[in-house]
Amino acid sequence: VDFFEVWVELAGVRQKSWLFLMRLMHSGRDFAMLCAQQDTTWFLAAHVAAFTHFAGVIAAIAYDNLTAAVAKVLIGAPRVLRPRFAALVAHYAFEARFCRPGEGHDKGGVERRGGHIRWQHLVPIPRGSSLAEMSTALQLRLDAQHDRNVSRVEPWARERAALRPLPEPFDGRHVRVVLLRHHATHAVAGAAYSVPSRWCGQAVDLFVGIDTVTFALGDETVCHRRA
Repeated sequence: VDFFEVWVELAGVRQKSWLFLMRLMHSGRDFAMLCAQQDTTWFLAAHVAAFTHFAGVIAAIAYDNLTAAVAKVLIGAPRVLRPRFAALVAHYAFEARFCRPGEGHDKGGVERRGGHIRWQHLVPIPRGSSLAEMSTALQLRLDAQHDRNVSRVEPWARERAALRPLPEPFDGRHVRVVLLRHHATHAVAGAAYSVPSRWCGQAVDLFVGIDTVTFALGDETVCHRRA
């Protein structure tokens, strides 16, 4: 797995984005997703989408020491994982393997493939009304490219048979408790979202996903599209 910096034209505005790539090394099958940020929330959402696309879970995944997964690199092999990434690893029961710091060739296959995808599929700069729309179009092209290569058909059949059963999707939203002020809005990452005025002054659960912001108090919830 790796992230790559790319450029897209989103609703007529050119902006930087991040290409999440999960590559199955035996068959050369790829999952790619365009992300607005290189943070843990997008990182976890991309994993969930990748496992859903492959209809199974990989036994082990290699990473570099990206901050979305690793909080601290200790002397020797151990890593202190981000709590939410550790929860995702436990939920899907796969092994997270980490490359040596500064040794990019430890996972050179995915890094080379990321470069090829940028040149083959993201030049010229892709355009669309949403990152999800552009991601879907990109994935269709990657799957078609893979399927045209007859030498990869049998390896993919073997690899697909070896995937582990897919559990219920992991909820990768960032969760925290917030105390609402005495007005009916709350700011999240620079955007203000409305809440019922009767909630003012109370502590509520806040769930921040890649495209939604949800407030919950008891059995009541208020969900907004993330701005």
